[in-house]
Amino acid sequence: MKQPAFVFPITLFALLLIAGFSIAAFSLQQTHVRFLKQPTSFGSREIQIDKLTETSKVGAQNTWQGIERQELILDGLYNLNHLVETMALGGRQINSDQVLILERVLAGCNINTDFIPNIASYLLQVKTPGRKTSILDILASLRLPTNELPSILSCVRLASPLSSINFSYASVEMISSILKISKASAEDLKQRIASGDINKKSEIIAYFGSESNNLDLEKNLKQVIVRETYEHAAVFWTENNETFAFFDQSIDKDGAWKLNWNIVLWVPKIIK
Repeated sequence: MKQPAFVFPITLFALLLIAGFSIAAFSLQQTHVRFLKQPTSFGSREIQIDKLTETSKVGAQNTWQGIERQELILDGLYNLNHLVETMALGGRQINSDQVLILERVLAGCNINTDFIPNIASYLLQVKTPGRKTSILDILASLRLPTNELPSILSCVRLASPLSSINFSYASVEMISSILKISKASAEDLKQRIASGDINKKSEIIAYFGSESNNLDLEKNLKQVIVRETYEHAAVFWTENNETFAFFDQSIDKDGAWKLNWNIVLWVPKIIK
């Protein structure tokens, strides 16, 4: 069944659109079925999906009329892969500093922090999640009520452990939660980053001056970067204000955008 899309400014909080997939999206992930069956031949649908996927690459242009394509930058969200780290011998352990940070992030998004142990438990049971593991896999395993999903998906993501939180694309609330500072200070820092006055982590430390005379700031900044470029993004599609596809992507070691995972609920007739 088609689900209504959400209409938001193109900000990080546009991630709320994923909640529109609701039960259908989670069913796809839990049963490892990539696409919902359509009343068309497999060959025809496969061609349609290939064309849609190609046009869903970051930076591509929409060549179809009647459907809308939008891109989202995800680098400003908290990366759940930072919660658990892989040791030299391959073991996995929880990063206690990141637990405290995630508690603040979730609290700042009005999310129950009781979910954290379950998230950590999921991540401990697997090797470092790869490209094909999605944030929906984790949320599905937690069996969260659907009304919690919009808030969670506007705060966190799942990406390579090497993918840091980019303050150039983070919200004021996220910066405030990560650094444990007031929203007023976070707003000022955000503006300085946007203007180019601050463009690297060392300048953030210098910005706080005497206030940073402790190890907490450096711990909180461990998984933070400041730069104009981004490496984690998504493309979503709507038809008649109804979301029908979402493509999560990241940049590989060669600098090319690669698909991580996707959901296609249906294919518009215009895609042939």
